[in-house]
Amino acid sequence: MSITTNEKIRVRLESFDRQLLLDSCQKISSIVQKVDPKKITNIPLPTNKRIYCVLRSPHVDKDSREHFEIRIHRRVLEIYPDSD
Repeated sequence: MSITTNEKIRVRLESFDRQLLLDSCQKISSIVQKVDPKKITNIPLPTNKRIYCVLRSPHVDKDSREHFEIRIHRRVLEIYPDSD
């Protein structure tokens, strides 16, 4: 009689640069596959977007504003052990 457990490893990655995040996910999954063949799932999470509104001139013209945004891309890698 064998007992099965639902153990898994979760790695959460965040980055401002989307391509860097995808490259990191690929590197991690390739390293894990080389060490021990396991099932790896890549789960994309929603992207956070922060918008900052800044006055162009601090003293006059209150209607003149600039908007800047920061996007935070997120992924979760789930690594499951072998099902032997």
